[in-house]
Amino acid sequence: MFTAVVRQLAAGQRAVVVALALLPVVLVTTACLPAVLLLPAFPGGVRRVSTLLTLLRRWTDTVLSRS
Repeated sequence: MFTAVVRQLAAGQRAVVVALALLPVVLVTTACLPAVLLLPAFPGGVRRVSTLLTLLRRWTDTVLSRS
């Protein structure tokens, strides 16, 4: 019985770690939404939004692949 519980906890461990690691990513992405909506209206804004989205995507990939 004890080993069955340990196996179930081990199976859910990765999901918990990913959920906890993605929390800061979701917060930062939410905080960046106004910039994504407003920056394209300014000169050079499309380039800055592109850089911002590339960094957010890279951060998300890193969190998901290394957790």
